Amino acid sequence: MVNKKLPKILEQREFELLFKANTKQLAEAKGKKKKTIREFRLCMILGFEAGMRISEIVGYKRKDGTTINPLTKEQFEGNQIRIIDGKGKKDRIVPKPKRLNETIITMLPIKIGRRALQKYFTKLGKEVLNKHITFHTLRHGFGSHLAGMGRPLHEIQMLMGHSRLDTTGIYLHANPRQAIEGAQNVF
Repeated sequence: MVNKKLPKILEQREFELLFKANTKQLAEAKGKKKKTIREFRLCMILGFEAGMRISEIVGYKRKDGTTINPLTKEQFEGNQIRIIDGKGKKDRIVPKPKRLNETIITMLPIKIGRRALQKYFTKLGKEVLNKHITFHTLRHGFGSHLAGMGRPLHEIQMLMGHSRLDTTGIYLHANPRQAIEGAQNVF
């Protein structure tokens, strides 16, 4: 058995603190900066509340020449989002976050780069939570939150787009505090 390192996760309350800080930045910003902060906000919601990868939001050109196109409003179908893999092999459906309204969705596709988004989010995490996090930490928070709410592992696997169930299984162990409290309640 190969030991896997537990992912850094973001709890719901931590996400709300980041969201609140972003809201404050948005209120203070003017012009082009306001638009960029609004785009960061949209990305944060998609990362944490839909479990989307950064490349699925802003796009990515792979070394092999294939491309993952940025998310567009056409991928929204009712209360779900169709995530299209650039190779066409691992398309999946994720839930549309309740915080997304039609006005926000019209901002798609996002024009900010991966590095700018990553830099913004890492800086925000340090300032607000005094914690080193990356954009991918949002995705781990999504998986961990679902597991913590008792969602079946195969559902989480489907929403995360994992091909292997053991990859998804890390979210069952990502919250040691919750596991300890649960074990104490049994005895």
